[in-house]
Order: sequence, then structure tokens, then C-alpha cells
Amino acid sequence: MLSRPLTIVQALERVKSYLALPFVRVAIGEGKTLDSEVETVACCAGSGSSVLHNCEVDVYLSGEMSHHDVLHATSHGRTVMLCEHSNSERGYLVHLQKKLSLLLPQVEFMVSQSDADPLVVM
Repeated sequence: MLSRPLTIVQALERVKSYLALPFVRVAIGEGKTLDSEVETVACCAGSGSSVLHNCEVDVYLSGEMSHHDVLHATSHGRTVMLCEHSNSERGYLVHLQKKLSLLLPQVEFMVSQSDADPLVVM
């Protein structure tokens, strides 16, 4: 649950900013608009269909979902935001690096600066 509600468009802009992405694919939930309020979000990096399937929230945030899973979610009033598979994982790597460094201070953990999603929009 969010500490204070956002609109769908505000949540979308935060996701894009945090992940440094120029776009995020969005499917608006049935009966919703970009100005609809978001109070709850379920997030799964990578491919989230099986994890998010029964979560009763306003927004699903994941890397990818099948066409039919998106249709199912939106038919139940949930908005789906998809960042692409590796983009959804990449944003957490810096945090994971810090956590691992605390647990294993004798090991140097590095996050690639050249890694990128293999799929591009043309």
C-alpha cells in the first residue's frame, strides 16, 4: 500500500523516472482513466504473470506479461505497467549490490554499466 495515493499517470511517471526509461507499456484497467487513484501496487521483476495473477491491487508492475494475462488483469480493473523484462530487474541491482557488500565485505560486487535490454523499439 502506498503511503499516499497517486494517479495512474503519476505512478507511471515515477516508474519511468526511477528506471530511467523513455517509455513503459501500459494497459489501463476497465473503468479506469489515467487520473484514477492508485493506492496499491503489486510488483514482480522479470515476468510477473504467475506471481501477480491473484493479487487484488490497483496496479501490476512487471517486466512482461502475456497478452491474455494483461487482458485478464484489465478486465478486473487492474492497470498493468510493463517495463520490459531486464529493465524491471536492472533498477534493483544497485540496491542488491549494497546489501551483498554488507553481507560479504571481502567480496567486490559490481553492477555493469554497459548491460542493456536486448530488445529495442525502432
